[in-house]
Amino acid sequence: MKKIGFIGYGSMGHVILNGFLNSGMLKPFNVTVSTRTPSKLSELEKNHPEVEIANDNIQTAQNSDIIFLFTGTSDVKYVIEEIKTSLSEKTHLIYISAALGMDLVGTIFDGKITKVIPSITSEVHEGVSLICHQESVTTEEADFVDNLFRTVGEVKLVDEVDLDVGADITSCSPAFIAKIFQEFSVQASNNSNFSKEEAEKMIISTLYGTSKLLYEKGYGVDDLISAVATKGGITEEGVKILDSELPELFSELFKTTIKKHQIIRRELEEQY
Repeated sequence: MKKIGFIGYGSMGHVILNGFLNSGMLKPFNVTVSTRTPSKLSELEKNHPEVEIANDNIQTAQNSDIIFLFTGTSDVKYVIEEIKTSLSEKTHLIYISAALGMDLVGTIFDGKITKVIPSITSEVHEGVSLICHQESVTTEEADFVDNLFRTVGEVKLVDEVDLDVGADITSCSPAFIAKIFQEFSVQASNNSNFSKEEAEKMIISTLYGTSKLLYEKGYGVDDLISAVATKGGITEEGVKILDSELPELFSELFKTTIKKHQIIRRELEEQY
């Protein structure tokens, strides 16, 4: 069985690694972990005592055939350079930095590279992880990574060129959706005797039910809108407002986030 290393244990590293271990597909005695803040690993050590806690990133790399980098985008280069002498062309490196192209990573590491865009929704085994494998990654190696991520949600294989917008759809959207419904609850409270907390609770429950209708009952989006927004009714008037305002809003959202991806990418090109 291949040995798996995890470098970095922030919020996403915590969600993904624990999801892998709790699924049973990843055995704790095959896992080595290192992080800048060892105190974060106390719960992991308690729940999975067979996981090896490394003294540093070099030890993790030396112990591993496959290495997951759950570090910040700006740290990826420095971590790879730190562990480079412990890597080989057979090492499979998986990282989660959306704006960091595999071509740039390839300038400092000549092994196998996979780029993954995970989602915080993996914590509840839902949502979609976007995955892009470099050509040198074999089918067997790709399947192993894909199946690991299937233990914490769905997997969609994509071309790297689509990862910017894909990240907006799957990884950024929990924040976008939460913000939209936060504002919805504020305005509901402003126009009623409901507190913001009461409105928010009702909206979350309704959002959950709406998701189940779409996901479990097979409603199409248009079908659901038509079922609720009957002709000449109150809901239809609200939908007209959304039809008028949302296209421009979301167009601007995508333009802004894509521009930010491009800015970060140019900064990274200078760094590499």
